[in-house]
Amino acid sequence: MSQTDLSKSIEIITKTEELADKILVNKQELTVMDKRRQQNREALRLIEKSEEPKVWITIGSMLVKMKRERAVELLKKDQEQINQQINVIYSDQKILVNKHRDVEFKSPFSGTNLKALDRAEFDALKANLPML
Repeated sequence: MSQTDLSKSIEIITKTEELADKILVNKQELTVMDKRRQQNREALRLIEKSEEPKVWITIGSMLVKMKRERAVELLKKDQEQINQQINVIYSDQKILVNKHRDVEFKSPFSGTNLKALDRAEFDALKANLPML
């Protein structure tokens, strides 16, 4: 094995390991964000069920008492931000996995670039399907 082959092999292994580390970090981040989303959803549900005019919520590391409507509004806004962050991480994850497979000279995963049909596409498809 020549020096250039050895250096290319080391470069490929290094890139593979770097991408694998990023993939694992993203996976951990997704787990944390999903847990936060679930806790936020539970809190939102409890506050919406509450009859109290003021409720206690945590903002950062502070415990704050505020009007129920304002708390619901804040939690819904936080839920939207969490969902956006999760979608960004998922998108990055798909790209990283395909780059990782590319470095390993494997074909990309089929189906990773699928997108849901929008309403117009779904309606057009539904209109052209035979009724059962």
